[in-house]
Amino acid sequence: EELLIDFHEIISEPSRANLAKAVWHTLELYGLKSQVMAIVCDNASNNDTLLQALREKCADEGINFSTTHSYIHCLPHIVHLAAMQLLEDIGAIKPNAKKNLRITEDTK
Repeated sequence: EELLIDFHEIISEPSRANLAKAVWHTLELYGLKSQVMAIVCDNASNNDTLLQALREKCADEGINFSTTHSYIHCLPHIVHLAAMQLLEDIGAIKPNAKKNLRITEDTK
């Protein structure tokens, strides 16, 4: 079962510290700090640094959290990346066309 427990608008730069602060606030708010098993994210590089910051916060609190074992890449995102690479490899799209092909509400 899935449940959205919080949503933060990040007004400032989505840096490691700002993202980690927002996630940590939610974990504290709902008493979930010691219960996090994994985080699901896309492949954005700031998610790597977010998880490193969360690992540090967990370590400071004596909570075991591994960025290696607790980071799950979003499967639909991975499938999309693989499909786009396949389309490029078979010549169905040009190499730079991938960044222009985005799924929108109109195409779902």
